[in-house]
Amino acid sequence: MIEKTISRTRAIGAATLTATVSPCSWMYPGHGLQIQIQLAPNGGTAFLHSKGKAFSDATEADIDAMLESVNLVQCSRCGNLAFDPETVSTNRAGKCETCFMGDLDKELDAARKKDADKLKRADARMKAKGMTHRVDAWVHPDGGGDDYLVSLYVNGDPSKSLIQKELKKLKSSVLDDYTIQAL
Repeated sequence: MIEKTISRTRAIGAATLTATVSPCSWMYPGHGLQIQIQLAPNGGTAFLHSKGKAFSDATEADIDAMLESVNLVQCSRCGNLAFDPETVSTNRAGKCETCFMGDLDKELDAARKKDADKLKRADARMKAKGMTHRVDAWVHPDGGGDDYLVSLYVNGDPSKSLIQKELKKLKSSVLDDYTIQAL
């Protein structure tokens, strides 16, 4: 059996791939051998999984073979090295980590702007109806479940007791997780 802390490296041109055994290989019976591969210097992580190879039966040669199967390509946008989607499955589609994360940042910024604009329109509608404050409160469901955010609009200064009453109606186990925004 191989050591849990084994690490292997492989140079491809100016890049270095470093493979380590993923903890799920020994933590979950029947999972199989899985390695995590780090790409330096451009960054990025990929995983290779050999479901048919039990961790207890794996050898260093198995890790070496998995690492050798990984190829790199030039990023489809900037030309930096990226994981070859033909040899290792990632959600990067041949982009380097910098370009992929840049795209995610742009998507996140656009989503945040859309949400902020939607909230601004809702605030304007409620202000036109005479509301003076918005209370953004996190509901922590009593008995478990995912927390969620609610926005409550009130006319006049919202009191702590009013907010707590509304949170109790929503069966929240926490009654002080909120902010107040004047409209």
